[in-house]
This record gives sequence, structure tokens and C-alpha cells, in this order.
Amino acid sequence: MSFLGVTFSGVDESVPISRLREIRSLYFNVEWGICLSIERQGMQPRFPSLDWMRRLDSELTFAALLCGRNATNFLRGDDAELLEQYGEIWPLFRRIQVNLDSQAEPINLPKIIELMEKHAKKRITFHIRDRNLEVADAVVSKGVPCSILFDQSGTPETGQKKWPKGIKRFLACGYTGGLGPDNIYKQLSFLLSAAQTARQWWVDVDACAKVTENGNEAFSLESCRRVIREFDAYFLDYTI
Repeated sequence: MSFLGVTFSGVDESVPISRLREIRSLYFNVEWGICLSIERQGMQPRFPSLDWMRRLDSELTFAALLCGRNATNFLRGDDAELLEQYGEIWPLFRRIQVNLDSQAEPINLPKIIELMEKHAKKRITFHIRDRNLEVADAVVSKGVPCSILFDQSGTPETGQKKWPKGIKRFLACGYTGGLGPDNIYKQLSFLLSAAQTARQWWVDVDACAKVTENGNEAFSLESCRRVIREFDAYFLDYTI
């Protein structure tokens, strides 16, 4: 079991790109999750414009979080619209995350596998809720590697969350849902216990990386720094 790092999801245009480089940790990698939605790109803060994304630093680590029609099309094995819209910036993303809740119709497993093999240089993650592993299991059963992100949103924010056990048949298992600077230190012992059975694991911080200022929600780099300080404090005397 090895720790891959922390993903901060939902980076928006309120963040000066030059400041992303300032976020560092001594112990793990930091990944930035960018939400991609053809319907909403540049229309809502959570979905930054293409002009903003073109200025991203290719030396940093980014994940493409497929939302809405992007996720639905991927689950049908169709990336034509995705690449038409984002082809210019596609090389920036080392990981592709697909929301399984977005599927409007039955998936096309052969086409998904074909699509994953086409993008084999990128790590494919299926974002699942309620331990719905059918799609990811079906992909792995065909010999195509993938990772999964367990989402425990909606469970109690204090005390011990019921984090699913890591599953070795997947490349890695991620954990998200209500994790942020105010509770990550308390949750780490529980996360470590759950992740012991994973090959690799990581943590995703989403909504808790946002703050409300003057009535507007914005991504907070200070929240990211606080999360990292909590991780560093926890792992200071712990060998990952």
C-alpha cells in the first residue's frame, strides 16, 4: 500500500495560475482537478474557461474531471466531442475521472474498453457512490486496469466515517466526501485503516476547498495549504 497524494478538485478561475505552483508538500504529490463540462464550460465558476486552462503550467499535475455530457459520452465509448472541445489542452491531464452517476443510458462496455485503451497513457478513474463497482469491475475483468474513487458525501462529518476497504484488483483507490482542513487529521487514521488493503491510495478534497466571500463561492488556496499542513503533521513520524 502506497500513498499517491492529494487531489484538490474544482479549481476555478478565481485562482491565479501562478500561485498553484506555490502549493507544495514534503511527503506526497499534489494534483489539481479541473471540471470539464461542454454544457457549462466558462459559464459557471466551477467550470473554468478554455482560455484560463490554456495558461495552466504543464509541469504541474492535473486531472480532467468529466461531468455531464462528457461523462455520459465516455461511458458510451465516445470521445469525439470531448477531444473536439478540449483537444488542445488534453495533454495537460495525466488522469481522467469519470462520474458513474452521469450515465443516462446503459453503458457500452466494449466501447469503454476500446476508449480506455486509446487513452492508455492516462490513468482512468471511475468516481463511484454507494460502492457501485459494476462498471469498474467489468472493465478490470477484461484485463484493462483502472482506479476507483469512493465518494462518501452525505455521511456524518464528525467521528468515524465508514470508508470502504481498498480493493487490490484496481490500480488505486481514492477517498472523497466531506474531507477538508477541519477534519482531515481526525479522518486519516480511519482512511489509513481502510486503505491498507489497496495497492495504492489517494485523498480527494472537493467542496471543503471552497470558501464564500461576498456571497460568491470561490476555490481557496489557503484551505489547500491547511490540508497539506494537516497531512504533513500527521505523517511527520509516519512512514507511508
